[in-house]
Amino acid sequence: MNKSNKVKKPSVAKVSTKAASSSLKSQEAKRKQVFRPILDNSFTQSNQWPFIEPTIANDIVDLLEVLLKMQDSTFKYRGFNPTVSALEKQAAANRGIHKNACVQIKYVFVCKYDISPATLTNVFPTLCFTASKSAEDRVKLIQLPRGSLERLSKALGVDRVGIFGLTKDTEGAQPLFDLINENVKDIEAPWLDCIFREEMVFNQPNTKHVASTVGRKKNK
Repeated sequence: MNKSNKVKKPSVAKVSTKAASSSLKSQEAKRKQVFRPILDNSFTQSNQWPFIEPTIANDIVDLLEVLLKMQDSTFKYRGFNPTVSALEKQAAANRGIHKNACVQIKYVFVCKYDISPATLTNVFPTLCFTASKSAEDRVKLIQLPRGSLERLSKALGVDRVGIFGLTKDTEGAQPLFDLINENVKDIEAPWLDCIFREEMVFNQPNTKHVASTVGRKKNK
């Protein structure tokens, strides 16, 4: 074979480690360090729903189902809007914002796992806490197991209702209330405990800063 017929290998450009390093440094130099403010809070809003043992939860559904079968079409506190509206008025009355007396809902039942999106039910722990009459007389929030919505809607004779509010004087409900009082704890929201005091104390927010970076704006 002639030397002129030999196949030449393509040349490969070599990039030095030093050049690659300087390229990364130049990219980092284009980013600007900033400090973002964050609120330091020792409390968390997760897991506010009082835990209920599965067997107790099933017993609650059984008793509530029987109770709802005794109600007629005038049963007021059912569904999202009527229950939330009643709790909001109750909270305003109990905090002295409104002077007019209102009916006091004591027990709120939510078919939490049958209702979506979750944002519809996330409001209830805080709302029930603020609607409580006092630290000693709080609204009880009861989360019901999956499948409860269909059973309870059928018992009441309506379509897809998974939220119910009951007053402490609801006729025929004492066995249900006794079971709840013995087995379901109150909602805990330490950052809201001040609403039950005569004078609310507001503390200055504890603001901290965390270091971060942002890309520099490109010149147009």
